[in-house]
Amino acid sequence: MVGSSKNRNNPRSKLLWLIAELLVVFIGVYAAFIFDNYRTNKQDEYRKQQIYTALKEEFTFSSEGMKQVVPLLDGIVTEFKSEYEEGKMPKPRRLHFVIGIRTDIWEAVLQSGALELIDVKLVFQLSNYYSFIRFAAEECKNFDGLIQQYIIPNADKNIGEFYNIKTKKFNRKYSWYLESLDNMNNYMNRIQKMTDSLLVEINNCIED
Repeated sequence: MVGSSKNRNNPRSKLLWLIAELLVVFIGVYAAFIFDNYRTNKQDEYRKQQIYTALKEEFTFSSEGMKQVVPLLDGIVTEFKSEYEEGKMPKPRRLHFVIGIRTDIWEAVLQSGALELIDVKLVFQLSNYYSFIRFAAEECKNFDGLIQQYIIPNADKNIGEFYNIKTKKFNRKYSWYLESLDNMNNYMNRIQKMTDSLLVEINNCIED
């Protein structure tokens, strides 16, 4: 017993005991770090899957809506342009539609600071998508503003208000109408394609 006590009290033994204690502490801290990191990764993965699932629901809803709206608008625009090109002088009118794409999930992701959980390529595509949505919605609003300012107040006037009877083309005052109508149609078609493309990308991220 005495010998054992002496061995513990010599400098080398003290150093070995210190190293052993430090090693035990290090192993404990490292294990706690690994466990905490594992738990954080599991939580992040769960949150990421929640975001992807919510985005899928949002884009599925938007895609189904666009499949109904786009063909309707495309038919109206095609019919108007055909009649215009044939010289039938169709009266310009107001179109009751808005670009109503849901942005709830994207806004929630931005506010929560969870962008780092989403695939970088997908973040870039989503950012471009919603930027274009805002642009198209603003153009739609401007178009409707012009209609309310020029078309609606003159809706009861004869066709000479809108057209040059000789050329059967729009008067200068209304020359914006045909181009704006065509632009709205192109915007909606582009949004539909972007929506469907992003839905495929989101599904791929979920499967990965």
